[in-house]
This record gives sequence, structure tokens and C-alpha cells, in this order.
Amino acid sequence: MNRFPHYIYVVGKAVVVWALIIIANVACSHKNGQHTEQQPAIDTMQTMVMNIKQCSRLYTSEYKVHKIITHDDQLQLKGTIMKKDFSIDIPIGERRIAIPMDATIKTYVDFSNFSDKNIRRKGKNIEIILPDPHIVITSTKINHGEIKKYVPLTRRSFSDSELSDYEQQGRASIVNAIPQMGIIDNARKSAAMTIIPLISSMGFDESNISVHFRKEFELNDIKTLLSTGSRNG
Repeated sequence: MNRFPHYIYVVGKAVVVWALIIIANVACSHKNGQHTEQQPAIDTMQTMVMNIKQCSRLYTSEYKVHKIITHDDQLQLKGTIMKKDFSIDIPIGERRIAIPMDATIKTYVDFSNFSDKNIRRKGKNIEIILPDPHIVITSTKINHGEIKKYVPLTRRSFSDSELSDYEQQGRASIVNAIPQMGIIDNARKSAAMTIIPLISSMGFDESNISVHFRKEFELNDIKTLLSTGSRNG
């Protein structure tokens, strides 16, 4: 029985990787031979596609997550009396454990397959449909020295398989919390900060440029966008 709630804490707030974004902006501008000053509008989709594709993989945000995985179970005496089942908690048989877990989550947008299908132009208005974002749990780590547990003499200690199972529950809980972190919207905003200046440098007004993903991603979508990176014990 798990009676204690799981708690999840985002250390600080979502860290939008400003340095990476600035570097990406400079790199894209240099690769394309573009200058920051306004130039006459280039009436070709292909040039716009080439400029954006050269941004390649753009890392947009990073999250540091700290989670306490808690579990307790109560030793119970179960049986049947007069054809009636009964279950009695044994106070001296309760085990408890709290496992601290740290995880790093990053998002990026891969422009390697960007094409004119990702661009919609209507007069002076330019709409950029971003490729689906990628979410990566780059690392998870348990601080074994800070694990707190209580095991009465009447019970055996927590096994390695039980600890591994609790860790998996913790990772699943972190994944389920991703939609509440605003990580997808931050990925869109960060990508826009790179793409809009590129298009603006081609002669288009920033107020006429919009950048968004193809849809609003729900929890089930998040799981398809998620990949696991390195994993530490």
C-alpha cells in the first residue's frame, strides 16, 4: 500500500538556454551570410527554407527536476472467520522509504528535414510550422547516501528489485508532469527567437511572422516525443 503522495519539485524555474539561443542565432546568421540590417524581401521559399535548415538541431530549454519517491507498506494479518474475511494492520510491521531523485530534461527542435511544407505565406504574412519538438531525459540520478528508510525488526529490508521498481515509478511520475511544466511552449518561444530574426533579415516585418507547432500536444503525445538519454544510478 502506498499512502504517501509523490512530490515533484522543479528546481528554480524552467531554464531557457539563452546562451544556446544566442549562439544559434549568430551561427545561423554567419552560415547564411546574412547581416542584421534589413534587406529587400526575397521572394523565394527555397532561400527561406535553406536559411532555417542551417540552424540544424536547436536546443531550446533545460529543466532540473528534483523528486522524492516515497513508499510505505503495512504488514497485515489476513484471514477468514465464520466465512467472513478480515484484515488487521500490525503496527510494528510498517516499512517506510524516501528516495531522492534528480533528473535533467532538455528539449530541441530538429530542422534537418525542414521544407517548404513548413512555411505558409499569404501576402506579407509568414507562418512557420515547426517540426515536432523532441524531449530528452538526459540523466536521472539517485543520491543513495540520502535515502531514508525505516524497517522494523519484524520485516525484511527493501530489496534491489523493489528499489528499482520505485525508481521506475519516479521516472514515470516525472514524465506525467511534463505537460504541466510548460516545456513545449518554451520550446516554441525559444525557436521563434531564432527563426524570426532570420526571416526578418530577409526583409519581412517581425509583426507579420508567426511561429508555432502543428498542434497542441497532450500527455499521450508527450510520450511519443520523449526519448531517454544517459541514465545514472
